[in-house]
Amino acid sequence: MLPTKEQLIQHLTDKMTNQDIANIYGTTFQKIMHLIKKNGINQNELRKVNTQIVYEHSLNGVVVVYVGSGVWYRCRRYTNRGNLEHKKLMQEGKLTYKFLAEFDSEKEARQYEAKLIRKYKKARVM
Repeated sequence: MLPTKEQLIQHLTDKMTNQDIANIYGTTFQKIMHLIKKNGINQNELRKVNTQIVYEHSLNGVVVVYVGSGVWYRCRRYTNRGNLEHKKLMQEGKLTYKFLAEFDSEKEARQYEAKLIRKYKKARVM
């Protein structure tokens, strides 16, 4: 079964990749692209691709192991990770991600990211 226009809009608003959507519905990336075009959906507008996001990675959905910022798809990328253990956990699908906030400027996103990192570091010390 393929997603409806409303489902596509929701997935794209949730900043899901076209491949993630295809995996949910057991179809191909190309089919999802076709449906997006057929329905006249502007995926860049829905994903707000020009905004900066702050996100976290959690192990088993519980323990926050990373806080980061960047463009909408960055939280899913593992090929550019410097920490090999983090990269391996991402490749194995053991880390989940969650969007925490969106900002119009990189500076604002980085300030919020730094604030959260301090918060989590402080919590671990106690």
